[in-house]
Amino acid sequence: MDIKQIADSWKEDEPKYKELGGLVTEFIKSTITEYEILPEISYRTKELLSIVKKIKKKLREKEYSYDHLNDKLGVRIICTFNDEMQKIDEYLYKYFEIKKVERKHEALDFNKLDYISNHYDASIKTIVKQFSKHSHLKDCVFEIQVRTLNQHAWSNTAHSLSYKQEADISPALKRKVYRLLSLYEIADDEFSAVNKALIESPGSNVYKLLRKLESKVYKYAQVDYDRESSLFVIDIILGFLSENEIQTVFKEIDDFIQTHDKKIQRIFDENRNRFYEIPFLTQPDIFFIWFCLEKFPFSITDNWDTNFVNFELEQIQTLWGTQID
Repeated sequence: MDIKQIADSWKEDEPKYKELGGLVTEFIKSTITEYEILPEISYRTKELLSIVKKIKKKLREKEYSYDHLNDKLGVRIICTFNDEMQKIDEYLYKYFEIKKVERKHEALDFNKLDYISNHYDASIKTIVKQFSKHSHLKDCVFEIQVRTLNQHAWSNTAHSLSYKQEADISPALKRKVYRLLSLYEIADDEFSAVNKALIESPGSNVYKLLRKLESKVYKYAQVDYDRESSLFVIDIILGFLSENEIQTVFKEIDDFIQTHDKKIQRIFDENRNRFYEIPFLTQPDIFFIWFCLEKFPFSITDNWDTNFVNFELEQIQTLWGTQID
């Protein structure tokens, strides 16, 4: 292992990988919302010391050099629920050249426990518009890690414990580690199950509508929202509606948003720099209110000022182009 050669190579390559990290991260943040999710995105480039240590470690097992290292740049995507990982998988194959993928849950035997995440060796596709001017980076392979919040928590905890699956530890201690890891795995399953149960529960119209609409905020506004505020607003507005009107909301609001996709996208694009002036525009409630203004406007306008400020409704009507006296 020629450490000087490694250092010289990294001195030359590091600026490219830092440029690539910023480019890829900003691209993912701006485009993954089309899948109606809003995961956490970050990146890091390896330190020279980490590069040297990894090559040294790998050389104990096999032939390995600086050129074999595919995680000089690491991009991390952390999502909330397990089912979001499949959406991210589809997204990555659409926009990136995937050289290799390791889905850790597929490699685990039924009687083994370890943190479950997806790792991709990737490069940019220069046919993608945002990458077309960066052909000097097309041969730079980097790693993308996709995890849930619980998988990420386990990974960090295991790292702090210096625990590895193959570590030579006593059966009693290994059992403690397995019990700990199983909690993270069960938590992922239970969070997903609870989320599904809440959505499907007969008496959970507020939560059900929030879950239906929050992904639209991610898609159009590309920001997170205030959950407590949305739960309050949706609950109040549902109280304005008859049972038949509520059924209409759940039956037709998806088609309504899809039908008005271009109009909605234009509204968000034109007002992106002034979200702070129109807080409703960054909340799931906005789609609900627009739908009501189109379908049963007087249920909204006749009751609005009992709970909300009239000026805000005027803003929402102006954006949508619907003025009702």
